[in-house]
Amino acid sequence: MIVAAGSRLLVRLGRRVSLMVILLIAPHASFAMNLTVNGQQVILSGTVVGDEPARLADALSQVPGIDTVILRNSLGGDAPAGYRIGELIRVKGLRTAVSGYCYSSCSRMFLGGKNRHFTDDYPPEYTDIGFHGHYDSNGRLLPELVQRLGLKSWIIQYSDGKADPALVERWINIPRSRGMAHFYHPGLLNHHGVSTFMCQGTETTAQAFGCEPIPKTALDVGVITSLGIVKSHDQVAIRAGIPEKPSASGYAAITDTSKLPLASPAGLQEYQRFLNARLPKAFALSPDGKFWAWKAGEFDAMSAALTRCQQRSQQTCSLYAVDEEVVWSPNNQ
Repeated sequence: MIVAAGSRLLVRLGRRVSLMVILLIAPHASFAMNLTVNGQQVILSGTVVGDEPARLADALSQVPGIDTVILRNSLGGDAPAGYRIGELIRVKGLRTAVSGYCYSSCSRMFLGGKNRHFTDDYPPEYTDIGFHGHYDSNGRLLPELVQRLGLKSWIIQYSDGKADPALVERWINIPRSRGMAHFYHPGLLNHHGVSTFMCQGTETTAQAFGCEPIPKTALDVGVITSLGIVKSHDQVAIRAGIPEKPSASGYAAITDTSKLPLASPAGLQEYQRFLNARLPKAFALSPDGKFWAWKAGEFDAMSAALTRCQQRSQQTCSLYAVDEEVVWSPNNQ
């Protein structure tokens, strides 16, 4: 989660260091991964901190009949826990389903599923699985650790032998932790004919759609086993919390900063940061162009950006951009 207002970044992305490996992880890393049981589904979300294998095993022993592990909005975390969870899920013969994003260590949990699916809890552009290697505290690749933990062979095995070895070799050797191979549902998302993207972490955009397109789909390489959609039991509540996105106004392309109605260079600098932020995201500005605020990485981005902008300006702010589109126009002021 990122919130920025004025020229200052108000909330910085955190990192948590595991004893064996340091991976790209979620903000607020001091909080353990959330585990909830809903009927025959167990839902895991947030940062992987290392205690998840024991917690999941305990839940499975206490609640007979669980058959599905939903993995929701996790940027990963502790590497060994990801392997162990994936292995536990496979031994138990459970299916997995991704709800929102599931990256890094979370992706190995996902591959553990005997059957592997997408949900449609969130819009398809916000729902993907991301794979990469193992990294140090500065986000630099640790190739010796990748080899020692047998990441390539593990992925091929848990993809039921369908993973393309050459493609896996590429993604486990991405030099920066920000880079990943992103897999979206090929039946729900089609961006110029593809649903898989390889990001190196050095791109000028934080959005996967601006990265190298890969013709192989999640189904082709065994990331998923079926195009069938799994419904999370709490889907109604999830969808109720996703605000409706306003339509593009046509006023400007999102990257056209010459039309941005801000009155200071500092505002323009923050807008550049906003452009490189991950979805969902929103940028708000005051009527006089002197104040602004933005938020990224959470589904309350629109309301949070507006609230912060209005707190700072004591004016009624407007959304300028949401995700990858400008929604503002002079007529709305």
